[in-house]
Amino acid sequence: MMKSTTTVSCLDDDSQRELDDLNKRINALQERKHALTLEAFQVHTALRTLQSRAAHITNKTAPVSRLPSDVLAIIFEESRRLLIPWSNVVKRPLSPEVQLSHVSSRWREVALSTPALWTTIRFPILHKETAAMAYLQRCNQAPLNIHLGPRVSDPDSLRFIAAQFIPRLNQICELTFDTNEHQELCALLPLFAEEPASILRRLRICCDDTRSASGVDSRLDIFKAGAPLLSDVRLSALAVGLPQCSATTLHLEQQPGPGNPLSRLTFLDILVPLSATLTTLHLRGYISGFHQEPGSAPVELPALKELLVCGNTLNHGFNVFRNISTPAIRTLSLVNVKRQGLSSIHKFIARTSPEHFQHLQTLRYINCEIDDDLDVYLPHATSALTELVVSVKNYTHLLRLLLNSDRQAALHGVPPLWRNLHTLTLRVSEPLDREREDVDSDEEDDPPPTMGLLLEVVQERKAAGKPLDLLRIEGPHARSFYEEFTTLLMKTHEDLYTELFSASLPSSVDAQESEVDWAFAAYYIAKQYRLFIFKKHQQFVPHCQLPVVIYPSTHTQVP
Repeated sequence: MMKSTTTVSCLDDDSQRELDDLNKRINALQERKHALTLEAFQVHTALRTLQSRAAHITNKTAPVSRLPSDVLAIIFEESRRLLIPWSNVVKRPLSPEVQLSHVSSRWREVALSTPALWTTIRFPILHKETAAMAYLQRCNQAPLNIHLGPRVSDPDSLRFIAAQFIPRLNQICELTFDTNEHQELCALLPLFAEEPASILRRLRICCDDTRSASGVDSRLDIFKAGAPLLSDVRLSALAVGLPQCSATTLHLEQQPGPGNPLSRLTFLDILVPLSATLTTLHLRGYISGFHQEPGSAPVELPALKELLVCGNTLNHGFNVFRNISTPAIRTLSLVNVKRQGLSSIHKFIARTSPEHFQHLQTLRYINCEIDDDLDVYLPHATSALTELVVSVKNYTHLLRLLLNSDRQAALHGVPPLWRNLHTLTLRVSEPLDREREDVDSDEEDDPPPTMGLLLEVVQERKAAGKPLDLLRIEGPHARSFYEEFTTLLMKTHEDLYTELFSASLPSSVDAQESEVDWAFAAYYIAKQYRLFIFKKHQQFVPHCQLPVVIYPSTHTQVP
């Protein structure tokens, strides 16, 4: 530190000369340091430039660099289908398109010149306001896939949605509303109530609220001005007024908790406007059916080809076939249906034959409690059946009915029941209980009872003159069952085409029973986001406190 003028004036001449000399040397060294720093920066910049140029020349020798830009763009678009778990608790992952644009200058040029890469915006899960604006600029006029929520009920988010997404509704072909609370949905949907959606094809409205609330049956209208191309609708148990459309697919999705079941009348209000065009109906959510009107006629669904009914739909007294009529149904899937509900469905099928279910080709039992009260009336009423799907742990009674029918047919020389059955699919959702299988086996060389029964069915179908064409083993634990049974087929010299499908979805057990389609990506990413928020919160909350969901307010950089 420099001394004061008073102190310096007290120095003698020799000391003053030495001090002046030291100051000159210090100034000279500082100037040299500054010059060297500037030179080092210039050298570093030149080095980075040369390295970048060298890498650019080297990259040209890579096989991928010889791909034309249009082919590279197609590969980029396919890579967006990847669903990567969020392994980092501190920050969210970059979207695939952003990661691709950071690889090299050519890849970035190709990525930025491909509008289709920037058409999926998940606000605010992956894209905050700045990033969403960048995507809207880069997508040009390409059709948009918009995912809104959770945490969009604050005034700033609502203003941003009204300013940026509402004016582009005629550019949106796929739209997802995903909220944590019913009140959040009530704040969001009115923005879209009076607007048209001219190219909207897919709509998903879901609420993750697990609490019961009064007044949840209040109807929320959306797109009153119309959505003429809307064909696929996915809803939670919510009273939603859909626009005039010719939708072919309707899913009533399951909520994470009991909440409030959708009333029967509210469900029918949603269903009736779509009754003439609906071809696929999946019922997984809760519906209350205790207040039915005596003598009310079921809703006719003349075009319906596929119906899925989950046990949740029946838990509150809702009877499916008293409320809907499906004369042209071809595929019936029953998932997690309890014994009483399944028995009621079987009796209805047998009672309404042959007017109904005469075109049924595929019957699926997934984790259903199949009782031993099955009789021959079910196969008689579904004589056109070509494919039967059943879970391994619940298939004994059904396959014994089939086996006894085939034995009687072979004995008397008559066609068996389900004479058109060509495909048998077994779903293996959990590992087999090996200890139980070994105890039930009488001899050491005998196959386990589960596989022994299946082998008998294969052999008796052949003896009855109606052999199976295909045996499909599917499910997350299908491989070991498939390998063991194909070995058994070779030992017994049985010639049967077998197929393994062991792919499973990276989600909950309930979601593993559904298809991998457009809605699953939104479901999966939202679930990863909620898990991310929970883990992040756990880092800062004492273990003695209960976890409370909070939301980050940090802003993301423009990709």
